[in-house]
Amino acid sequence: MNNIEKPFILVIDDTLGLTEIDLGDRATTSVIHPQEVEEPDLKDADLVLVDYALEDWPERDNLSTISLQPVTGMALAVVLREQVDQNEKDKLTAFALYTARLRDIKGRFASATAQHVLARLNNLEWIFQKTDPNRYSRMLLLADAVRELPGQWSEDSDSRVQQLLDMDKDDESFERCWHDVKDCRVPVEELSEGGHSILFIRWLLHQVLPYPCFLWAEHWVAARLRISIETLREVLEGDSDLAKDLNSMRYSGILAGFLGDRWWRGAIEDYAWNLVEGHTADVQQLRDALAERAGMDLDPIKVNPAVVCVDKNWQPIDKFLSPMDTITLHPDHWPSFADSAWMDIETVQNDTTLWPLVDPLDQHRIVSDEE
Repeated sequence: MNNIEKPFILVIDDTLGLTEIDLGDRATTSVIHPQEVEEPDLKDADLVLVDYALEDWPERDNLSTISLQPVTGMALAVVLREQVDQNEKDKLTAFALYTARLRDIKGRFASATAQHVLARLNNLEWIFQKTDPNRYSRMLLLADAVRELPGQWSEDSDSRVQQLLDMDKDDESFERCWHDVKDCRVPVEELSEGGHSILFIRWLLHQVLPYPCFLWAEHWVAARLRISIETLREVLEGDSDLAKDLNSMRYSGILAGFLGDRWWRGAIEDYAWNLVEGHTADVQQLRDALAERAGMDLDPIKVNPAVVCVDKNWQPIDKFLSPMDTITLHPDHWPSFADSAWMDIETVQNDTTLWPLVDPLDQHRIVSDEE
């Protein structure tokens, strides 16, 4: 590797003069044309980024054998991954697309298909958009994550997982959090039997971080604490006791921050329980205890219980609703071990494409205009 202290990111693009990866001194980067890729380039790389639209490649276009003409970067990534896996059994390299044409990729899928789902369906770790303001930090996080993985998975898989997730066995919520992790189907068996360690990264990127499971995004934290999302954000920006409490429960393991901050669900649940000494039904007591820790009044959520809803792109919205105003959905990509996907009932009623996803117990609540 060019610099053993830094991750090496290889970018394969047909427009060399227009492609820049601005990571400063945080990583070693190299941009090369697909025609110039050689085995040593792949051997050194922790992360390979392939441009989706490969249009300026005359050597490919002049061939008469279509099997030697990868039309897109997606096709080329498959070929290059096989080269890495065949030649370096213990070498770990992540592959991702780097594109300004996400719409072209989505063309063969439903319009709301998320990036992590597109990546999983196409044997990729991720799909980076050239317009994403967070793309560089995410590239670096992914490359660093690859370097943290073991070439061969040890027999003590539990300890390895706990280490990668930065779990502290002395933490009072450790047992609960670890139980939550195991419920989310860590691919331990595949890894222990000689499986590729990249599977662990894929599990996190494709099935854990995008969903509410053993890690919660801010919306689910706010819902559990019964405070508005705006109030939670204000607390997190300060240095109150509550902010410090929440920071201590923030996820800090591998790929932390890739899709934003996450908190340990088990730790948040234990924290809320302990604040009210188990009187979880007393919402006002919880709010008062939190306000004392925050040193400020906290804007409460107006509904109880509060449900986190998602939009049609399956992203959480800032408005919390009551269960009576929501519908439970079962999207194809939503893991069975994750918390349920909820959407406001009006949105579902007005969009017939969502009806097949409605939970059977909620079907009677969806009424068409013709009925």
